[in-house]
Amino acid sequence: MLSGVLVVLAVLGGLALLGWLSIVMLDLKHLNTSGFTLP
Repeated sequence: MLSGVLVVLAVLGGLALLGWLSIVMLDLKHLNTSGFTLP
């Protein structure tokens, strides 16, 4: 039971990280500046 919860949390965390990285990369390409700030 606990292992299933850990797997779900790991999957959600991975998806959130991928989404955040993709947003950051899109922002970097869109802004194309060195003065960006990461959340």
